[in-house]
Amino acid sequence: MKFKDKVIITDIDGTYTGSDEGVRKNNEAIEYFKSEGGLFTFATGRVEFTVKSVVPDFFELTNTYAVMSNGSYLYDAKTDERINEICVDASFAIPFLFELSRQFPDIGIRINRGKGYMTPEMNPAAYNDLKQYISNVITVGFDQMPGDNWNKIVLIGKNDLLLQVQKYVFEKAPGRFAVSFSCPTLLELLDPEATKGNQVRHMKKLLQGRTTYCCGDFENDEDMLKKADFAVVPSSGMPKIIAIADIVTCHCKEGTIAYLVDLLDKQN
Repeated sequence: MKFKDKVIITDIDGTYTGSDEGVRKNNEAIEYFKSEGGLFTFATGRVEFTVKSVVPDFFELTNTYAVMSNGSYLYDAKTDERINEICVDASFAIPFLFELSRQFPDIGIRINRGKGYMTPEMNPAAYNDLKQYISNVITVGFDQMPGDNWNKIVLIGKNDLLLQVQKYVFEKAPGRFAVSFSCPTLLELLDPEATKGNQVRHMKKLLQGRTTYCCGDFENDEDMLKKADFAVVPSSGMPKIIAIADIVTCHCKEGTIAYLVDLLDKQN
């Protein structure tokens, strides 16, 4: 079994995805990798009840824990359990978000909580983000918000405005959140310990020390890549993310995971 001591953990957007042909190549390589004893999974900002809208065969492809919600927990699909769940301190976050929303009224706010989402106001930015999941959304004012099981906070808006919001968060709440962009229009706030990298470390303990090949392309992958045994970045990734790579693959449209599996195959 060529890959029995290895696990590949990949981001979705811009790493696993990119083109239909790239995804096809990736899927074929993943099945070969698993047939030779390898473990494969995803590390994503999405949650288990929405991820299939992006990767329809998500749970057929994975054969170990998945890192969900940008690192707020591991998910075991076999048992439908969340493992090592790390939640935001809502007692601090609620008054902080109230003030933030007064300063930046055009920002949309999405709170991932348990098996659904909350928003204090369904303004245009929030609606644009949440419309496809509307059956899983409740709108509730800050004064009535439940304060348990907050996995993450997502701030939604144009990039130039979110850059101002990011500066505000750093100034008004230093050290209270792990802060990163998951794409130019989404700024995510989690507990400082809830990162993809920390969940990869926890997963490695559960898997008894397999070598980790973590794949990503964007800012919210940086911590995971730095904590991996091998950081794998497609050539289409952000320049600052490419700079920390141990392995730079082809463009994501050409099949990042297929490139990696082929490289590992040749090393055996």
